[in-house]
Amino acid sequence: MYTLPSSNAAGTKDLSARIAADTCLILQYHRVATLCHDPLQLAVQPHNFERQMEYLVENCNVISMDEMKRHLENATPFTKRSVVVTFDGGYTDVLYTAKEVLEQYGVFATVFAPSARITKPGQFWQNELEDILIAGNARGHLEIEIDGQCYMWSLMSRRDAFRTFDVLYSIMPSRSASVQKRIISQIRLGLDAKAAEPDSHRTMDAQELRMLEDGGLITIGGHTHNLVKLSPLPGWRKLEQLTRNKNVLEEVLGHRVEYFSYPFGNEDGCAKETAAMLGNAGFTLACGNSYGTVNAAKATNRFELPRVKVGNWNPFTFYKFLEGFFT
Repeated sequence: MYTLPSSNAAGTKDLSARIAADTCLILQYHRVATLCHDPLQLAVQPHNFERQMEYLVENCNVISMDEMKRHLENATPFTKRSVVVTFDGGYTDVLYTAKEVLEQYGVFATVFAPSARITKPGQFWQNELEDILIAGNARGHLEIEIDGQCYMWSLMSRRDAFRTFDVLYSIMPSRSASVQKRIISQIRLGLDAKAAEPDSHRTMDAQELRMLEDGGLITIGGHTHNLVKLSPLPGWRKLEQLTRNKNVLEEVLGHRVEYFSYPFGNEDGCAKETAAMLGNAGFTLACGNSYGTVNAAKATNRFELPRVKVGNWNPFTFYKFLEGFFT
């Protein structure tokens, strides 16, 4: 027998609707490309990315980082199913592949870019490590020294190479940029290896960053100077990474850079100290590594905004992913 819902049940439903309308989901992308290797599964293939953007504009309220900031400052509720699109790393495929799709569908996005490779071409350590151990055909044994400790790995099989990559990827983000460079140099010297089929990992130069901003849909944010994990660094190195990144980007772009994303997340025991540094440097918002949505009505930590990574999904999988946050 059908019965009408009670007033309490209806009230609960209305409350849930208000809560849902008061949140915003920040999506994290890295690459929009078809890669041969991609061991960390950072790439979304172009055809899947286009269908994801099409789904967003038809079924969600896609807003800019600037609009999200205004909601947070004024504690005003978001329109239901609000979404912010972001990219980490500053790779060239964001300009040459993703931008066309974003413009086609009128999607705002924020691209968080490290600055060390803007004026000095080259690859960051994790891309070099991939070229050597994943894309390369290294065989034999590898022996290197990190912080006075000797590490030895057999590289007699692909499993050995993958395991070595996995271990080094867990070790290296916590090291300074100079130590990372020394480690990569040791690996190259010890193996004399060249990638058989390397993927392109080029990041944007100054001119390309300016081209990316043309049109007004895309905003550039900071991502440290050397793409390093901040939490293990002493305070003075954190400050150096933040201010140098911001200064280079602002000089290149000719305007203020306000938004920031933590490379490799923000597992920071001194979160208040880092937040203070970001604020003093002139950043106003920062994306962290917690999983969830941004709530405008609650006291959200603006330097630890939750964000969720998007995979190389077809539209139905993308729909299922989004419904987990919006229903």
